[in-house]
Amino acid sequence: MPSLPPMPHPHLVVLRSAATLVLSAVVAQAGWAAAFIGGDPGYRAFHEVGAWVTVVLVVACAVTYLVLRASAGPVNVTLAVLLAALVVVQTGLGSAGVTAPHVFLGVLIAMVATALTSWTYRHSLPEGSSASSNPRSQ
Repeated sequence: MPSLPPMPHPHLVVLRSAATLVLSAVVAQAGWAAAFIGGDPGYRAFHEVGAWVTVVLVVACAVTYLVLRASAGPVNVTLAVLLAALVVVQTGLGSAGVTAPHVFLGVLIAMVATALTSWTYRHSLPEGSSASSNPRSQ
C-alpha cells in the first residue's frame, strides 16, 4: 500500500494557508462586486464589509510573510507586501467612489493574489536553512 507523501514544513503550511485565505477573500470580493454591478444592489453591503475583511487578511498575510521571510523567499515576501499595499489603495478608491480605477485595480489584485498563491505552493524552503529540516518528513 503506497504511503502518503510527507507533510511540508510547518512554515510552508502557514504560508500556504495565509495565501489561500487571501485568494479566497479576493475571489469573494470579485463575486460580490459582480453581483451588485449585475443588478442586485443588496450585495454592495457584502462587498463593503468584505473589503475590510480583505484588508485585515492581506495585512496579516504580509506580516506572516515578513516574519517567515527566510522560509518564504524574496519573491513571495514582495508579492505579499505588494498585495497588501494594493488592497489598501483599492479600499481607499472604493470608499471615495472612484469606480473605473477601482475595477482596474481589482483585476490587478486578483492577478497578484493568484501569483502569490501559485508561487507559495511551488516554493520549497532554501537548502541549508534552519527551517528546511522538517522533523515530520524524516
